[in-house]
Amino acid sequence: MKLSPVLAALLLCAAAPGAFAQDTSIKPEKLTIRPHISDGPHLFVLDFGMNGSSPIYVYDTKDFKLEGSIGTGSFGQMLMSPDKKTLYTASDYLSRYTYGTVEAVIHEWDAYTLEKKREFTISPKMAQTISQTSVLNLTSDGDFLLVQNATPATSINVVDLKAGKDLVEIPTPGCWGDYPTLKGNAFTTICGDGKIVKYSFTADGKVADPAKSAQIFDPDKDPIFTHGARAGKDMIYVSYSGHLYAVDGAGDAPVVTKDFAFGEAGWAPSGNALLAYDPAAKLLFVQMHSNPSDGSHKNPAEEIWAVNLETEKVVGRSKANGETGIFLSGGDTPELFGIDYMGGAHRYEIANDGTGKLTLKNSSEHVAIFPTIAATDF
Repeated sequence: MKLSPVLAALLLCAAAPGAFAQDTSIKPEKLTIRPHISDGPHLFVLDFGMNGSSPIYVYDTKDFKLEGSIGTGSFGQMLMSPDKKTLYTASDYLSRYTYGTVEAVIHEWDAYTLEKKREFTISPKMAQTISQTSVLNLTSDGDFLLVQNATPATSINVVDLKAGKDLVEIPTPGCWGDYPTLKGNAFTTICGDGKIVKYSFTADGKVADPAKSAQIFDPDKDPIFTHGARAGKDMIYVSYSGHLYAVDGAGDAPVVTKDFAFGEAGWAPSGNALLAYDPAAKLLFVQMHSNPSDGSHKNPAEEIWAVNLETEKVVGRSKANGETGIFLSGGDTPELFGIDYMGGAHRYEIANDGTGKLTLKNSSEHVAIFPTIAATDF
């Protein structure tokens, strides 16, 4: 009689149970979690997460080794505190992705252990927008978070960090962004009529009348990017054609302190977080692309230019690696980091000879699926 393969296997198992007995001499492995990331410098990369949550990945900057991650909700925004100890995030938690309730949540994370320190809900009017540096900022004293709202009517939600709740909603019709002033409870915002407007508020939620600048740019002929860079007392903005505006918001109303064109024929700025300022060298780094056309302001960078704000001249041009955002570290010798549209990250050394020439030190592919903004802890 011929046995089927299945029956033969069953008989073999019954005849030799010892062959499958558990070896009790093998001790189960105990899984552990590192209590904190390493002491070296790190790059925090926010992955916007087009189809769900917006995770944050933390990499060692020397070899881009992944050291940890932080989970947030959808449409995530990220901000590193000035002392590099706390990472703030703002994101939405959706009960049903295409309908249902929305819960907007502020998280405070320990930037060393990556553990949650605190969380609380804020107004669900928070803008569901691509991650950008203009929509989540701290006031100069660190007491308030400024959060961009859009329903689509625009307003700024002032969040009291000590109380862990909303303080006041400030309507900002036709305007976008919330760049805080260097002193006091105030911020400036870019408006669709070409003006920059300053809003001030008190600690108990009283709001002053808006103070408007004169028209600074023509929104129809040459609009500016909403991403700006702080350079001392001024906020720096660039237009689609390559015109630079330095705007001082310290007075009653914002005023232009510098206004010059740095671009040249066949080249124009582009990207999401396209500016980074080195205060020691007084150089503004700008992402640039060639053959500009209508809509090409979102193109990845082909070069990164260094603009001297004192001489108002381009002093250096370096090859880029398809960056959509650039970010400067702190320290005595700052480094420039770039994230590209394919999910890669790049670290550049900055020449200290006044040219702002960039030397690529290392790169890594696929640090995120859709990286939008980044920050360093040094």
